[in-house]
Amino acid sequence: MIALVDCNNFFASCERVFRPNLVSKPVVVLSNNDGCVIARSNEAKALGVKMGAPAFKSERFFARNGVHVFSSNFALYGDMSKRVMDTIRPEVDDMEVYSIDEAFMVFEGPAAEERARALRLKVEMWTGIPVSIGLAPTKTLAKIATRIAQKMPEMNGVFA
Repeated sequence: MIALVDCNNFFASCERVFRPNLVSKPVVVLSNNDGCVIARSNEAKALGVKMGAPAFKSERFFARNGVHVFSSNFALYGDMSKRVMDTIRPEVDDMEVYSIDEAFMVFEGPAAEERARALRLKVEMWTGIPVSIGLAPTKTLAKIATRIAQKMPEMNGVFA
């Protein structure tokens, strides 16, 4: 079974790992030179913050709504990505890192969904980064399954 693991709101989640007081608060991360929004927590999304929004046009909105704003820190994100991938690698039969916050995996044999659920919990426990996992027979369907896992809270982060 092919699976895709995707770190949820990765850059914002990385900032929260070292600032636990920001859990459940709106967080945005800005591009190089603080030009535009490149990452948003779910709380920032709920406020209507858009990807790519110019930061200078949103300063008052951020202040009024208690949005915590961070300059991008790609050294941190690269380190956290390595931690996540190093946590996943021993738990799967094969793995292909797809991007800084995504990897395709192979679960051979029975109990793929149970293994994925255990892996999701382990990644969050060991790294502090929440992830969603979708399982399917193809990479394309695994990508779709991951989106379902992210969008439907009743799936508890895994959809097969």
